[in-house]
Amino acid sequence: MIITLFGCKENTKKNITTKDSTILNRSDVDSTELTNLIRNVYNWHENNELEDFPYEYQEGQDSIFIGIDWDKYRNNIEIFEKTNFFSVEFLNKHNQIAKSIDSSIRKADLKWRNRNDGISLWETGANDWCGCQDYPDNYWKTLTIDSLILNKHIADFVWTWDKQMSHTYRVKAKKENGKWKINSLNGFKYFYTTQEYDKMMKDEN
Repeated sequence: MIITLFGCKENTKKNITTKDSTILNRSDVDSTELTNLIRNVYNWHENNELEDFPYEYQEGQDSIFIGIDWDKYRNNIEIFEKTNFFSVEFLNKHNQIAKSIDSSIRKADLKWRNRNDGISLWETGANDWCGCQDYPDNYWKTLTIDSLILNKHIADFVWTWDKQMSHTYRVKAKKENGKWKINSLNGFKYFYTTQEYDKMMKDEN
């Protein structure tokens, strides 16, 4: 069964049956829980300076990176897990991105691996958690969700920080052990496979 909601507005449908009323009430609860989740996630993200994919640097160098710093990465993931905000699937996909980046970096020529050259091939140049570059201060305090689609234990929706919905960012959540957790965030779609990174470097040569 799929329930589609647009925004969190009150439903005005007449002659709602008892079954329909139960579904709508459940949807309202889910909408509230998801709004609280996404606000808490971005509040936490903006107030904790954790690198998603920290670099390991060549010994004796502070600018030449050679791959993912797996000690830092694992430490950060442990912190992610303790928040209870993220699904197992999200953490697995995050790890797969890290492995792809690491594999690609470790076989890349030196010219691609100098931190002093600016944004590297393996960075998006944006906030990875939304794919956005500019956003209002404390946006998480007032953000709202819209276009909510519920399909059993999966929720698909967008969030925005203004009523005009001038900027929207897609999120998927998954219910694990009765609790909604982040399953995917918009910005992470801008990371690629090792093969795709290889092609980018080849095309630039």
